[in-house]
Amino acid sequence: MKPEITVIVPIYNVERYIRKCLDSLLAQTFANFEVWAVDDGSPDNSTEIVLEYAAKDQRIKSILKENGGYGSVLQDSIDRLESKYFLICDPDDWLARDALEKLYNFAEKKQLDLAVADKYNVYEEDGEEEYVKSIPSWMQSIKADTVYTAPEDVQTFSLFEVTPHAKLYKTSIAKGIVFPQKVSYTDFVLYMLALGKTKRIAYDQEALAYYLKNRPGNTATDVRPSVIKDYLTGFDAILKQLPQEQADRNKVLYYRLFIQLRYICKQYAKVSKDPFKDEYIKLIYQGAASLQPYRQEIYQVTMENTTKSSRIFQHGLLTPLTSHWFVKKIIKKFM
Repeated sequence: MKPEITVIVPIYNVERYIRKCLDSLLAQTFANFEVWAVDDGSPDNSTEIVLEYAAKDQRIKSILKENGGYGSVLQDSIDRLESKYFLICDPDDWLARDALEKLYNFAEKKQLDLAVADKYNVYEEDGEEEYVKSIPSWMQSIKADTVYTAPEDVQTFSLFEVTPHAKLYKTSIAKGIVFPQKVSYTDFVLYMLALGKTKRIAYDQEALAYYLKNRPGNTATDVRPSVIKDYLTGFDAILKQLPQEQADRNKVLYYRLFIQLRYICKQYAKVSKDPFKDEYIKLIYQGAASLQPYRQEIYQVTMENTTKSSRIFQHGLLTPLTSHWFVKKIIKKFM
């Protein structure tokens, strides 16, 4: 029987964590799924552990590939997927026992293209669990257990947590996405471009995934200055793949890219070792310039947390004559 769900597990240097991830998958109350454990050229013993599990349960598939980064794992996997749905479970994370069952039933009952739930952040040093809602605390317009179909409502979900935790995708909405290679944060590319194709979406207000927040090597602890380039590579990939003729339909996604650019400025303030003199500031300027053709679409979007000062920054950042000055002003605010 063809599986209804494929769980993609991208693997690189996670031999310490992979058993817990696979144990959580094999303990699922939903049975009709398979696991693609994709080893992205990992130099440790992760694949040996996967093969051990595969020998016990045929739903575990070990897939080997040359190192190409997280995006290459998504590209190779999604291009070949035949299951109706897929979910990504990073190898240092794990799922609640009923996660697949609840997400599948939720998606089927409501005929969703994308089902979004909450997660727990887990801290490695003491195992503390912190409930994290996918929906922003300020957002009142999106309600749990409600199906949204209007493009503006659907794309408002782009303001939710963008990580893949507890998100069940219909495979068809991810086909054709081109992922950047050799960079991190390509789950953002997946989520944004999938939302551009989503016609039915809903939020299930319960935590179904566990995210190991602060392990060494986790992207959440990444302080490399080059992380700015990774962010902007994903930013550029989204911008290039959003159809220009549908700019008005996708105005909330362009607004979300503006929010991402502001976030990148904040991260630059934290990681740059030579502020305003390194190569990365030029990349931020280029990112702002590439978003400026869509400023009229962005100006049309008003969120519940939009303030007069945020509008001023928005206008300044998206105006060619003042853009560099406002980029610097945002960065200095977080230094």
